[in-house]
Amino acid sequence: MMKKNFLKLSVVAFAAISLITFGACGKYKGFKKDNSGIYYQFHGKVNDTAYIPQTGDVVAVLLSMRAGDSTIIPMIPQQMIVDSLYKGDIFEAFRMMHIGDSATFILDGPEFYEKMLSPSQEWKFGEEPLYFDVKLFDVMKKADFEKMKAEYDAELNDSRIQEIEDIDEYLEAHKNMKVNESGVYIETLKSGKGNKVEPLQKVKVHYTGKFTDGEIFDSSVSREQPFEFTVGAGQVIPGWDAVVSQMRVGDKVRVLIPSSMAYGEGNQRIPPYTPLEFEIELLEIVGE
Repeated sequence: MMKKNFLKLSVVAFAAISLITFGACGKYKGFKKDNSGIYYQFHGKVNDTAYIPQTGDVVAVLLSMRAGDSTIIPMIPQQMIVDSLYKGDIFEAFRMMHIGDSATFILDGPEFYEKMLSPSQEWKFGEEPLYFDVKLFDVMKKADFEKMKAEYDAELNDSRIQEIEDIDEYLEAHKNMKVNESGVYIETLKSGKGNKVEPLQKVKVHYTGKFTDGEIFDSSVSREQPFEFTVGAGQVIPGWDAVVSQMRVGDKVRVLIPSSMAYGEGNQRIPPYTPLEFEIELLEIVGE
């Protein structure tokens, strides 16, 4: 799997970065200006023998963004691929730093918002410049990143193939499963006599989620706490909405949900391209 956490941040570094959260005095007093128009000020000793990021490298930084008296992004860890979007952008600032350096950069706020953020994000600070406080922790060089990405892509492709095999094997063992129009496989375990769910109604269900090998990864039953959600509101995976929207109160079904209707390339708990089995029982429509 792609090692998303290849760059680690220390508690000491978090403390150190707090020293650079200050505002400039006058016309950027104490700042220098480089040829791209970026104003900069380094803090502490510059690690001038350390590596400087290049285009295509992945940097691990602590970064805050502020304008005037407003903090737009608090000091948080970020990983970014160094690119070049326009002259004087934040990536040029990164290319001025060595691993271990701390600095504050001043960029043109309206230009940054126009060229690097979505049109829906409007610059609201008039003539105020944009301040970035940055601590550069580590760099993964472009060649290493591309190698890691190629390995990850190969693993993803293997997972896609494996999913097809897992679904076929599962269906061979569960011959009563029928596929619906959304591509979810369903077997009715119990038929209820209650009302059918309508769009955007809140429902209460019990469920048990398993991998196709039978391993349970989540269960409201074991917690003895039913799960509530609004059907069709995007609060659950698409496969759930597709199934529960067709159920009546009292129904209990077993479903096999392909990854395309579940978690796709995965998350912290679910591996990429993993089909999931759920037993779902519709307990009630909330409010009826």
